[in-house]
Amino acid sequence: MSQLGLSVKTFNRVTEQMKRRFRYATLEQGWRYYRKQAVLDMTAEEQAGGGAEPDQWIAAEVYETKRYRVRFNCTAVKRSECTCPEEGGCKHMAAVYFQLCDELGKKPELYLAEFRQVYIEEERQRMVQRKRAEHKAELERRKKAWQMSLSPSAPAQEWHDFFQRKYSKPFTAYNSPVTDIAAWAQNELYREGDRFPKEVVPLYRMHVLLFLLRQLSIRYGQGSSRSYPGRDAPAEETVRPYMEELRRLAESYELSATPAAYQQHVAALGEIAEAVALSEEESAVDGLDVLALLWSTVLNRLDWMEEAHRRLERMLVPVSSLRPRRRDAIRVALVHLEVLLGREAEAVKRLSELTYHNDPGRYWGYLSEHERSGRYDRIVYWLGALAPLIRQSGQSADLEQYWEFWKRVYERMPDKAGLEALVLSLLPGIYPYLSSFLLEQARYRDWAEIQLLQRISPAEIAAGELEAMERTAPELLLPLFHQAIERHIEERTKEHYREAAGLLQRLKPLYEACGAAGTWELFMERFTARYARLRALHKELREGALLT
Repeated sequence: MSQLGLSVKTFNRVTEQMKRRFRYATLEQGWRYYRKQAVLDMTAEEQAGGGAEPDQWIAAEVYETKRYRVRFNCTAVKRSECTCPEEGGCKHMAAVYFQLCDELGKKPELYLAEFRQVYIEEERQRMVQRKRAEHKAELERRKKAWQMSLSPSAPAQEWHDFFQRKYSKPFTAYNSPVTDIAAWAQNELYREGDRFPKEVVPLYRMHVLLFLLRQLSIRYGQGSSRSYPGRDAPAEETVRPYMEELRRLAESYELSATPAAYQQHVAALGEIAEAVALSEEESAVDGLDVLALLWSTVLNRLDWMEEAHRRLERMLVPVSSLRPRRRDAIRVALVHLEVLLGREAEAVKRLSELTYHNDPGRYWGYLSEHERSGRYDRIVYWLGALAPLIRQSGQSADLEQYWEFWKRVYERMPDKAGLEALVLSLLPGIYPYLSSFLLEQARYRDWAEIQLLQRISPAEIAAGELEAMERTAPELLLPLFHQAIERHIEERTKEHYREAAGLLQRLKPLYEACGAAGTWELFMERFTARYARLRALHKELREGALLT
């Protein structure tokens, strides 16, 4: 028996009660308090209980950020008390239990290990029961799914409920390649639509494709849990045929041929596409592209677009409650709608608010539409708005597309200075296009200034451009060579000295071509005197026959 009057038999009874009444996480927290020696002033108490023998109590204080008073009932643990705000068995009671272990000369760590084994076994049992329940539910789901039928006259949401219940499970629960699963689901769902009225089939198939795109987004969003390298094809490759078919159906769809009873099924395409587009997570499916496609084709009706705009505006309030990716997705969707509604000023203003969905490629279609209509002033407006996105992107494809629009507009608009300032703001990314353009325009001095501004070495200039300048304006190349030579010498390495000597060898014929051979001789005298102490440089100059 311990000094606290607690027998081994009583302690063993307490241990069994602890197993039943305390969560393992709570016991582990109590163990940490015990290890920190947070249990103080343990004393034994006796108090009459409901049985033949009086209850045995242990009083103690447990120090956390403040002290808590614990009265631990060794007869019935459930009647233990603590002054902390937690209900039921708390970590402070658990700490007192482990201190009791110590007082009895037992090893508390062995009891913690025993509790852990009990916890592991209970978890295993729960997992077995859960799997049985899931298996039973899956069998029931399959039974109900095969009993379900698809009604052509049902609302669009019921169509999607049918798709979901009958065909969504394979995308997330089966390990077959996702391309096979998607193709199977598409064939089955298209077969379900064979009994629809002929004029409704294209609409029905667009709903099927939206369902498939959403399931592919979920499948690839699960990552390594269900997507297997070598088994699942890359997301872009898998999604492409379904996007292409949706585009074909949408662009050929005639709203006027839709029966009046199916107008709401058409309108529902927008709301269902929003579920794919306005995700809080990164998705393999560009749902915003899907939305833009549908609004510019099937849903291109003023009242539908205005209703969608109001719905999206409501989603943005309050903006602080939204995760950044979803917030930006809503803003991009609003940009597309505002352009279609003729509110370009509002649309362009939103571009500066984007953080995630700031891909310039989403907006080239609007510039192409303005070009087809001859509205070049609107293209200039968009080029100015897209310039910050181009700088952030840094993608060569975006720069090339931007340059092509800029070049065509430059030929037609009178404000050359404004357009030049715009393209200069995109340096250095736009440099290759601008350099070639200036040479084509015979603006040799501007060409040379761009090279100097960007600190381009003659060795980095395209060979064709350099040869053209050597023929037409060799005097403008002199500052470029001098700048590059000085930069190499500043590096103070043998390799850079060799590069500098090579540039000097190419510089001499340029002076001669300019009729300034005497200036070359004077330059070399001053150059060698200035760097007389750089022996490694002089060695390279002698090897290059620049010094005698």
